[in-house]
Amino acid sequence: MKTVEKTKDKTPEQPPFAYKGILYPSLLCSEATFQALESFEAREDDVLIVTYPKCGTNWSIKILHQMLFDIHNKKLTLEQMMLEFGKPEKYEFLKQQPSPRVLSSHLTYENIPKTFIEKKTKILLILRNPKDAVVSYYHFSNNNPVLPTFSSWDLFFKAFLSGDVIYGSYFNYALGWEKHIDDGNILVLTFEDMKAVSKLLLYTVHIRTKS
Repeated sequence: MKTVEKTKDKTPEQPPFAYKGILYPSLLCSEATFQALESFEAREDDVLIVTYPKCGTNWSIKILHQMLFDIHNKKLTLEQMMLEFGKPEKYEFLKQQPSPRVLSSHLTYENIPKTFIEKKTKILLILRNPKDAVVSYYHFSNNNPVLPTFSSWDLFFKAFLSGDVIYGSYFNYALGWEKHIDDGNILVLTFEDMKAVSKLLLYTVHIRTKS
């Protein structure tokens, strides 16, 4: 999160870079960080949130960190938010953090550190209707200085369908994770279900308050 804060006033945007065939924001990620990430050690009691951009990332992070605070009285650690953001030294910082850790990433199944799979770390996969995801991503990209700007919806939509956007193809991302949704350590939720539940909870609170 601190890395994101530092980029708010940076213009013009810097072109993305490719790593293993996928585009990443050069102001937030680097090849050195990805290389260091490959040796990152997961823990069995970690929770890893995985999402394609604009599919409920920050919402999920806030929910799980609130649960950590309520259960363990553990405050939110902003530096933990996105696993692939920042400098390589961040992994030494994460190594020193007490359990349980809540981590998050936009990486594909193939590109997350293998230790998460080997240790059967709990993984929370959030999916969203791609029609809604692409609209949200278009506006987010054009309003975020660390992401490429598109002069029209048509250009962005074409890039989205071909996977020529930051973090690559939504469809390849979803299909890669879909092959593993029956793994015992992966829980799949949808943005739409989360929204429906939140509305129900708000309605319940409203009714109880009135009564």
